[in-house]
Amino acid sequence: MNFIDNLMKKIKYIVIFFLCGFGTLSLFSSCEIQESFEYDYAEDNSKLNMSAWTYIQGKDSLSLLKQTILQCKDEALYERKEKATFILPTNQAFTAYLKENKYDNITAIPVPILKDILRYHIVKAVVNFSDPALAPSNKPIAYTTEKGQIMYLSHTSTYVGLINEGTNNQWQIRTSNLVPDNGVIHVVDHIVFLSEKTK
Repeated sequence: MNFIDNLMKKIKYIVIFFLCGFGTLSLFSSCEIQESFEYDYAEDNSKLNMSAWTYIQGKDSLSLLKQTILQCKDEALYERKEKATFILPTNQAFTAYLKENKYDNITAIPVPILKDILRYHIVKAVVNFSDPALAPSNKPIAYTTEKGQIMYLSHTSTYVGLINEGTNNQWQIRTSNLVPDNGVIHVVDHIVFLSEKTK
């Protein structure tokens, strides 16, 4: 009887082992594999049917930009009827800026500095990368910002937007060509600024 009991126990353990293995294998094979952990770009020329300011207020990823605008009392810049190009820095951009400049939070940054940042990130023209004038890749075009400085906008051959290409500092645009009622929006993960042209 001992022999049969031992044999039954061994069979039971073998069956449990195979069932557990099969269950684990099924679990892994049913999982979806995410092809990319990168940000999914919005469709080109997505019509937002709202102002740039309304768009900013509705995005958690732009909450620090919203705080900056409110602190400067500059909502009118983003609600304007006159069309412009709004370069919108994400929370990631502001977090990096705070760390690099040793500020604890947005309220620690002097308002004149914040105002300069906001005004450099608004171009006084509608710059959509589907515009025929911007069709050739790697052709930076100079535009005047609300701050009165120049910002160069261009794109790569795969239509990734670039800011200040051909200067000592250039940045990639994360999401391009969103179309609010008052212009166009490009989202960027950096606080951008004007730098010297490379020779």
